[in-house]
Amino acid sequence: TQALIEAEIYFKININCIDPLGRTALLIAIENENLELIELLLSYNVYVGDALLHAIRKEVVGAVELLLNHKKPSGEKQVPPILLDKQFSEFTPDITPIILAAHTNNYEIIKHLVQKGVSIPRPHEVRCNCVECVSGSDVDSLRHSRSRLNIYRALASPSLIALSSEDPFLTAFQLSWELQELSKVENEFKSEYEDLSKQCKQFAKDLLDQTRSSRELEIILNYRDDGGILEDQSGNDLARLKLAIKYHQKEFVAQPNCQQLLASRWYDEFPGWRRRHWAVKMVTCIIIGLLFPVFSACYLIAPKSNLGLFIRKPFIKFICHTASHLTFLFFLLRASQIGNKTKTDTEPNNIEWIILPWVLGIIWAEIKQMWDGGFQDYVHDWWNLMDFVMNALYLATISLKIVVYCKYRHEKATERHLWDTWHPTLVAEALFAIANIFSSLRLISLFTANSHLGPLQISLGRMLLDILKFLFIYCLVLLAFANGLNQLYFNYDTTNNTKNCTGIRCEIQNNAFSTLFETLQSLFWSIFGLINLYVTNVEPKHTFTSFVGATMFGTYNVISLVVLLNMLIAMMNNSYQLIADHADIEWKFARTKLWMSYFEEGGTLPTPFNIIPSPKSLWYLCKWVQKQICKKYTKQKPKSFGTLGRRAADNLRRHNQYQEVMRNLVKRYVAAMIRDAKTEEGLTEENFKELKQDISSFRFEVLGLLKGNKLKLQNAKMNNVSEEEEEKSKPKVNKSRTQKNTFSFFDITTMIHPKAGEIAADKHNNVSNGSALLASEASKEKPKKIQFAKDVKTFGLFHRHKTSNTEQSSSKIYSVSEEILEPEISSPTEKLLTSVKSQELTSELNVNKLEEQCIGTHGTMGTLECLSSEHSPSGYTSAKESPSDKVNHTLSTDLKSDMKSTPEEASTEEDTTTRL
Repeated sequence: TQALIEAEIYFKININCIDPLGRTALLIAIENENLELIELLLSYNVYVGDALLHAIRKEVVGAVELLLNHKKPSGEKQVPPILLDKQFSEFTPDITPIILAAHTNNYEIIKHLVQKGVSIPRPHEVRCNCVECVSGSDVDSLRHSRSRLNIYRALASPSLIALSSEDPFLTAFQLSWELQELSKVENEFKSEYEDLSKQCKQFAKDLLDQTRSSRELEIILNYRDDGGILEDQSGNDLARLKLAIKYHQKEFVAQPNCQQLLASRWYDEFPGWRRRHWAVKMVTCIIIGLLFPVFSACYLIAPKSNLGLFIRKPFIKFICHTASHLTFLFFLLRASQIGNKTKTDTEPNNIEWIILPWVLGIIWAEIKQMWDGGFQDYVHDWWNLMDFVMNALYLATISLKIVVYCKYRHEKATERHLWDTWHPTLVAEALFAIANIFSSLRLISLFTANSHLGPLQISLGRMLLDILKFLFIYCLVLLAFANGLNQLYFNYDTTNNTKNCTGIRCEIQNNAFSTLFETLQSLFWSIFGLINLYVTNVEPKHTFTSFVGATMFGTYNVISLVVLLNMLIAMMNNSYQLIADHADIEWKFARTKLWMSYFEEGGTLPTPFNIIPSPKSLWYLCKWVQKQICKKYTKQKPKSFGTLGRRAADNLRRHNQYQEVMRNLVKRYVAAMIRDAKTEEGLTEENFKELKQDISSFRFEVLGLLKGNKLKLQNAKMNNVSEEEEEKSKPKVNKSRTQKNTFSFFDITTMIHPKAGEIAADKHNNVSNGSALLASEASKEKPKKIQFAKDVKTFGLFHRHKTSNTEQSSSKIYSVSEEILEPEISSPTEKLLTSVKSQELTSELNVNKLEEQCIGTHGTMGTLECLSSEHSPSGYTSAKESPSDKVNHTLSTDLKSDMKSTPEEASTEEDTTTRL
């Protein structure tokens, strides 16, 4: 910061300058992930701009933390004009940090933003007609649509849902359904919205994957959030699973954990059903199916008995209902084989009387289903629509039978060939035949329970949709050519001349295009090759008319057969392939809907026993009538506080259990997501930080080895000289004492050298760890102050040092701040501390010079060699601890002992120095 301030003062450097690409120094530092430079620039209050958005897009977590914790200055700084241009910015105005972070789906960045209280506003509905939506769409419709898309892309982020939603499952369900509806309205962004919808569905499925026990799974699937705390809620009705089916969460429903729980409930009475042989399964189902009247009678008489409870099991209920429907189909088949009504018969036969209770039971079951589930849910199921048509046909048949009985019971029976075309019996038979077709096809819905026939049944349903799409286009083509051919041939009608047969169903086809209805029939049957080409001829020899008619007829066949029919085949093939690619999910979802219909409490008895009022139903009816009659005269008793308290406690307990399970699932999901991201990405930001730290550590180890080798070579050169000086100084003890006094400065400098090296290493480690915010507090600790004694003799070491240090102190270079503070130092202690600090700050740049000074001061190299040989007798030093490091440690220890020595220990110190 000081350097930047001086540079701005003396050199007038603009810290907010930009390069040719429009990037500031802060953006370049973010791109290079240089957190130390980012912190330095922010401390100088550099212009931030869109730096936070750039850091989020680059997913530099450390830079995001620095920018979030940075407080913008109150005063305005000069900003390059190009940065103020919205057209130059890489981000649109609607992109906020939380939206961009959700787009990247970076969990750590989203967590930091959410902790700061940032949220995303919920967009309005696509059909909203408020002033804001209408004005925004009128001003710029593209920006309005893109802004909505960006918001929904952020809301669909799995990390954001996991961090900000209290109920991630419910949020994912509702959001996926809303995105699916948006894809139908905004066709321009249909693929984007569909992808986001699939993303939400996959998130719900992945979150459910984290369940580890049946208890957690039951708590999730049985949770209900649409009731109040005082309402009576059932804790075992799979409310969350029903909600998933309602929102078409196929991945969630088909998840293995969910399917395992459903299977265990489906085969409640037969825990080892799947492990049994297929022959045993078939025999068991046949026996239960044959005994369904016995089970139904037991349930009617004693609902709480063992047999009565047995038929309430989902699997047993399914077998009984299937057996009942097969019995109904058998009687329908039998009705078509009995009786040959050539004359008018107003009374129904015995088979028809047997079929009547089944028809009434089916109609009652459909009415009850519509009442319990609601009309909207009822019509959304195609099988219910089919049942509705079938029941309508049966009711129409019964009505016509009643008309025949009332109208013709007193008349004389007539032969069938004498009946009118619209005779009620003929119409009733036609409707009854169509209803029988629907009844037989209804059996296909039961194929869903089988793993082999289920996918085929789903493919058939998807193909029916394709056929309906094809018929819409084909009907337009058919009507167009029918209109043209009828216009051409209606003047050539030969009906009066043809006495025996008229139309295309005759042995000799004629008048194929005489009327519009006959033309439509002729063109339809021509697809199957049942119309001959001679129908285009006319009785007069009008060759041109016949040629034009044949050309029109041929063109129609080319379009219908070559183009449209092959298009239908391609569409059906595509639909089947889509089902085949997702056969497991589609089949399990359809099977779950079938199973859930039998998990309900109602609808236990199969037809026709369901129309028989049971004692339980009669009791409920009596209570309801009594309640309605006595409603005006009796007041409803308020529920006791104990009942309400227990109910509230149970509901609160379920809610707390659900929240606890959700927290565990979210933690597991986040851990799995981070683990998968590291596996997929390979190298991450943390890997680069560790690599930088390893390289810096290796660098300092190499520098230590080089320094140790250099000292070792210098020690070898000076070895002989030091030995000669020691031999000459043996008789002169006083001289050695004098050398001890001059040795004190070497003690100080050797202590400075390792200390400065450690500080440099610590600083480098702090730089290489990649995060200035996470730097250890140890690197920020101030040097500890040395406590000196007040005795004058204690300062003898500094007085002895003063004379030997005069020449070196004159050649020191001080910075500006140190020159200002130097005159204020008065005492010898403060001067020594200042000298030590200056030596520590300049040790990284003057290591070699410091070593030369240490070696050349009063011939202390001999002492250095002596100390190194004393601490390593074999002369061997490892790579991790060089000889210079050992000497520095020994000399620093001597210095500390000199500082802490008392006046009484002065003589002992001199003796120790003499031995050294």
